[in-house]
Amino acid sequence: MIARRQRGPVLFISMSLFIILLAGGSTKLAAQSTSSGHQLVTDPFYLKVFEEARANFNRGDYKKAFENFKIAAFGLLDEPDLLGQAYVYLTVSAYQLGQADQVEHYLDQISRLKLFGRISASTLPKEVKDKFKEICDSYKILTSG
Repeated sequence: MIARRQRGPVLFISMSLFIILLAGGSTKLAAQSTSSGHQLVTDPFYLKVFEEARANFNRGDYKKAFENFKIAAFGLLDEPDLLGQAYVYLTVSAYQLGQADQVEHYLDQISRLKLFGRISASTLPKEVKDKFKEICDSYKILTSG
C-alpha cells in the first residue's frame, strides 16, 4: 500500500492564513508601537463602535453615544490616546444625561490612569475639550498631570 501524505492540517492552516491575510487587507487596523518594538493592534470592531459613538455624540444622541463609548472603551484599554478620548466623551455624555455618578466614575478613571496630559494633547474638538474642562472645574478636578 502506498503511504499518502495527509494534507488536511496543511490545507487547513494554509486556508486559515489566506483568510486572515484577505481580511487584513480589506480592514483598517490601528497599530501602536510600544517601547519594546511590538505592535498592538486594536480590534477594528472597537474602532468602528468608537466612530459610531462619536457620530451619535455629534448628533446630540448622548444616550446612544454613552452606550457605544462604554463598549469602545473596553476595547481601547491598550490605546491610551483613544481611551482618553473615549473617557472624555463618556464624561460629557454622562453630564448631558444628568448622570453625576457616571461623571465622577469616568473622571476618577481618567485621573487614576493619568490621562489628562494625553487628553490635553489630543485631537478632540475644541468644544468637547471646553465642555470637559467646564465639567472638571465644576467637580473641582485638577486636570494638570
